[in-house]
Amino acid sequence: MNSDNPELDYLYARQFAYDVLRRLLMEEPTVELLIYLRDEGLSLFPVDGELPAIEGAITAMKQDLQTRELQAGTDGFENLHWDFTRLFIGPDSPPAAPWESTYVSRDKLLFQQCTLDVKTFYQKNGFNLPKGDVEAADHIGYELDFLWNLSERAIQIFENESEFNDPLFTLLRTSNDFMEAHLLAFITPFCRELNNHAETEFYRQLSTLLEVFLRNDVKKINKLLIL
Repeated sequence: MNSDNPELDYLYARQFAYDVLRRLLMEEPTVELLIYLRDEGLSLFPVDGELPAIEGAITAMKQDLQTRELQAGTDGFENLHWDFTRLFIGPDSPPAAPWESTYVSRDKLLFQQCTLDVKTFYQKNGFNLPKGDVEAADHIGYELDFLWNLSERAIQIFENESEFNDPLFTLLRTSNDFMEAHLLAFITPFCRELNNHAETEFYRQLSTLLEVFLRNDVKKINKLLIL
């Protein structure tokens, strides 16, 4: 969305970015998602002229998708699907383990204090995990989903009030507090493992896109908070 308000434009842009990132790290890739990203989605990702690394990563991801036949059963699609599975699920220990606990806990066990802290943060801010889901709350896909949820709520407040007000600023502070306490605490080693172990350029470049965007988002939101 383009408007005369660059701050509002950024709120819309980050909502879209978190939607893309959560889907790429929470769900196995589908043909429909990859075609959308190839034909349109990646081109809509917010690009900061001061951060050429983001633009370079997006260009490389698009080029990788453009070289593939994205249909179920083809090597082009199945190689990407396998890379996701191998990196984040298994069958062996995933080389790019998607849980915060793996990087910040001494024993690297799931469902311990780190997982509880993340789940408590969610609950205090009205975010609940899917009922019956056995995945740990500190999975990076859930953490990105939480930030997408906050960004969506921020947009709804602005659309209703047409101004930056206290409830909107509270959501933005919550977003940054969560990133500082959790996502940024492990994003560098996670992205390093993703870059080192990905077999496809698409997922290798995702490591750059993810870390640079998150760190830039914290800076952008901090600037909005002093408006």
